[in-house]
Amino acid sequence: MVQGSEKIFQLTQKDIPLRPTYDDEWIRRGISKHQSNYSMVICFETVDPARFEQLKNFFIFHRHDDYRMHKVYVYNAWDGLGILSEDGTVVPYSSKDSGRFKEELGGKINDLSQALNIMDSKLKSEKAIFIIHGLPREIEGKTRLISALRAWATSRELILRRSLVILLGSALSDIFDEETKHLMAFVDVDVGKDTEYERLIDFLADTFGMKLSLEERGVLKSALKGLNLHQSEAILRESYALKGRFDLEQIKISKGELVKKTGILEIEEPKEDFDAIGGYEEVKEFINQKIIRVLHNPERASKFAIPLPRGILLFGPPGTGKTLIAKALARKVKLPFINFKTENIYSPLLGESGQRMKTAIKTAEHMSPAIVFIDEIDRFGRRTLATDSASEETRRVFSQLLEWLGDQNRKAIIVGTTNKPKDLDEAFIRTGRFDYKIPILYPDEEARLEILRIHLGLPDRHGRKSPKPKPPLALSDNEFLAFLRNEIVPQTENYTGAELEELVIRAKRNAFERDAEAIGKEDFYKSLQSFRIDREARLQQKKEYESLAREYTDEKAFLK
Repeated sequence: MVQGSEKIFQLTQKDIPLRPTYDDEWIRRGISKHQSNYSMVICFETVDPARFEQLKNFFIFHRHDDYRMHKVYVYNAWDGLGILSEDGTVVPYSSKDSGRFKEELGGKINDLSQALNIMDSKLKSEKAIFIIHGLPREIEGKTRLISALRAWATSRELILRRSLVILLGSALSDIFDEETKHLMAFVDVDVGKDTEYERLIDFLADTFGMKLSLEERGVLKSALKGLNLHQSEAILRESYALKGRFDLEQIKISKGELVKKTGILEIEEPKEDFDAIGGYEEVKEFINQKIIRVLHNPERASKFAIPLPRGILLFGPPGTGKTLIAKALARKVKLPFINFKTENIYSPLLGESGQRMKTAIKTAEHMSPAIVFIDEIDRFGRRTLATDSASEETRRVFSQLLEWLGDQNRKAIIVGTTNKPKDLDEAFIRTGRFDYKIPILYPDEEARLEILRIHLGLPDRHGRKSPKPKPPLALSDNEFLAFLRNEIVPQTENYTGAELEELVIRAKRNAFERDAEAIGKEDFYKSLQSFRIDREARLQQKKEYESLAREYTDEKAFLK
């Protein structure tokens, strides 16, 4: 008869702790690998602490019949080796041989090698489940751990006893070599499913005595997407603590702070749409027809078997408004705007870059549909032969991005930009990765007038207000527009949108510094005199970009 901590679990439904019931499909997928003798070692890749609690609860309350008689052991570096008890707590494993530091350690067996030795005997002599979680990237005793896992993965004794080894952690695939990984079964764990977010929201609403409508639940669920379950619960509790309710704006702020901690992704909320972008009417109309209308009419698009847009590549000189167009698109289709910080991908630590990229892609996909903005996508370079560990890491990151771009099931709409399309690997340019490749070149006369009008806060020809504030002007609106058209626009040929904005800012400063009541013509004349560009070099650059447009774009409308 089994006694004490080895007592068979005989709990009823009333004993189950009052917590949200999350989807355990990921656990069952892993167990199926074990039951088929694929491997006795299962790896669940996740950073979510809630998943570890879920795994423990599974083996207490919902365990499969095949594991009814199994004893569950748990190990992490800080708590050491323990035994999972009926109430979900982990009782430290005690041993007569725990060493001369037994009193100081409180009887804990923290040494990994010692824990492996103990568990080798347990796994082979009894029905046992051994859960190792929270392994750091650099493990003391890594060689011994790898040796143990290799031996256990196909061990005849473990197969006969139906013993099982489970690893739960964030970067398991980076810890082990390829040979070891082939012997183990890897199971990817969802960050969170819609049903799980719903259960969490309902659980906390009941906890706080709140009543939520179906619409409110739906909005909250969308706001939590991309966060793991632990983060989602923390953010909802924080919102309630600060606001006394589930406040959407507070949740967005907290989510943005969490996502920003990755160092790679930032969530932004664009404030302006295409009305704030002067000129480029062909580009705006094309995006409206080919992308925005499809996203706004998914049922009609499905009827005609039109796939949802997968992404666009914007290329052209710096300062021409590529980022503004990407943000305006996100604003127009009411999708999250996720800024993919390419400059933060690479790390000097071996394996870190690949893990960062993997985490970023996974997080972005879980927050999608969204506009994922990858500025200067040429930072990823070109495919090269790996000659050392650094170039191998670069090649791995490149391959991950390429695989994501070509994934037929990708939910993210990727907007990439580059100033130098020639620096892009041809794999990026190939049809199927980006739906459209759009040149954003120097604005023409009409576009320059529009840019100046917008930044001066003047209404358009239909009388609609500018999204920018209007300063005091020395002339009427129509007179100032005529002045800009006739005297300023001709002198700003081959200026970028950013340079035209700076021209307006300088004119405002000039008026301010001379203590004028309003901005006049003289302020713009002085602004033009102080602002200089190399016109010959700019003209040559314009010709080069027009040549690149003819080479790379696959839409004739942009070549006018």
